[in-house]
Amino acid sequence: MKYQFNLKWEELPEEFREEKIREYILAGDKRDCEDCDGSGKLEDHDCRICDGTGKVDPDPDDLHQQEEAEDGIRVHFPIYF
Repeated sequence: MKYQFNLKWEELPEEFREEKIREYILAGDKRDCEDCDGSGKLEDHDCRICDGTGKVDPDPDDLHQQEEAEDGIRVHFPIYF
């Protein structure tokens, strides 16, 4: 007996997709700080957002990061799972 699954990202439950997007973002590397463009400096002072490191933790609540994550998952779906 043979089984065939035709999985499509859009056909998965919304809650499941949101959970996977959140996991994908949290598993990612630190990102360049948007306030200082990753330099760590703002007007000769350390950036208050990244404390002068130029990097910030990924934010799963950021809509732009959610869209990027979903695009990344779509490219590799269903291999990502």
